[in-house]
Amino acid sequence: MGQYAANIVRHLPGTAKDDEIVAWYLDFRGVVRRGPRFAGVAGLTEHPSRIPARLFQPFSRRTGLPRVEWLTGSFDALLATNFLPPSTRIPGVVPVVHDLAFDLYPETAPHVDRRWRERFARQLERAARVIVPSGATRDDLVKLHEVDPARIDVIHHGTDAHAFRPAPDGVVDEVRRRHGIEGPYVLFLGGLEPRKNLEALVRAFGKASVDASLVIAGGQVRWFPEAADRIERAIEDLPVAIRARVVRTGYVRRKEKLALLSGAQVLAYPSLYEGFGLPVLEAFAASIPVLTSNVSSLPEVAGDAAMLVDPHDPAAMTEGLEQLCRDEDLRRVLAAAGTARVASFTWDRSARATVDTLRLAAQTSG
Repeated sequence: MGQYAANIVRHLPGTAKDDEIVAWYLDFRGVVRRGPRFAGVAGLTEHPSRIPARLFQPFSRRTGLPRVEWLTGSFDALLATNFLPPSTRIPGVVPVVHDLAFDLYPETAPHVDRRWRERFARQLERAARVIVPSGATRDDLVKLHEVDPARIDVIHHGTDAHAFRPAPDGVVDEVRRRHGIEGPYVLFLGGLEPRKNLEALVRAFGKASVDASLVIAGGQVRWFPEAADRIERAIEDLPVAIRARVVRTGYVRRKEKLALLSGAQVLAYPSLYEGFGLPVLEAFAASIPVLTSNVSSLPEVAGDAAMLVDPHDPAAMTEGLEQLCRDEDLRRVLAAAGTARVASFTWDRSARATVDTLRLAAQTSG
C-alpha cells in the first residue's frame, strides 16, 4: 500500500495537467527535517500537517475532527489511498480498497476491529466511487459488501519496469555474500504473515528434489508477529541438510530486493489471497520466472506468463518448483513472457485511469 500511494501520487500530476493535485499527509518529523517528500514532481502541491499520527488518528477516529478541508482548503475529490479516508464533509471521496483479506482471512488481520469495520462500511456507502486493483477484488467487494458494481473502478497497479531491470553481477554477488547464499536459489518476497502461505512453501521446498536454496526475504508484520515463529518452526522441521539451504534475510530495502530478484532462479509467490500481487510484476520486470497461485487476483496479474499452482496443494507446489528449477528452457520461456506482460502494467496508465475516476467523482457529487 505504501508503494501504491507513493507511485500514484508521483504520477497523477503528469496525467492531470488541467487539475490541481494536492498531496496531504501527516509529517511531524518535518518540523526538524524540512523539505518536500515528493521533490521533483512537477505540478504537485504538498500540504503536510505537522501533527503526530499517533495522536491525530485516534482523536480523528473518535471525534471526526479535524476535517481534512480545514487543514488543506476545499477540494472537489479526495483519493483515500489506504481504505479509510480522513474525516471530510466533501462528497467526492474515492477510497482505494486494496483487498478483502480482513473478511476472507480474518486471522491475518487481527488489527481490524469492530469499529474499523463499521467505519469501512459507512465509507463504502457514502463514497462517490471506489477503486480496486483487480477484478477479483471487485468481485469480493460486490459479494461481501453488496457494493453496486457500477460504482467500482478496476484500476490495475503498475510497476516501474526500468527500476527493476536486473542488477549488475557485482551487486548481486555482494548481496549473496552478505546473506550467505550459495548456488541457485528460489526467492520469496513479502511480509511474514499467514496469508503468504510461507509454511506451505517451506514444506514443499523440503520435499522438492532440487539443487537450489530457498531465500525468504521479508520481515515480520506488526499485526501478526507470531507468523515469523511459525515459519521458523516449519524450517526447523526440515531434515538438517535441507534446513541448511533455507536463508532468511529479514526485511530488505529496494536496492537489495532488486539484487536478490536479479540473482534468483525462480520467484515463488504461493499466496493464499492477494488483492493484486506486486512482487509478480517486479519479477517479470527483472526477467525472473514466477511460480504463483491460481487463486484470487494472481491469475489476473500473471496471465500465461507464470506457472500457476493450487496453493492448498503441497504436492502441486513441490512439482512446480521441481519443473522450474530443472527446466532451463521453461524458465527462459516464462521470463520472456513476463518481460512482455509487464509492459502493460505502468503507473502512468494507473494514474490516467485514477484521474478519470476522480473527475467522475467530482461531477457526480457536485
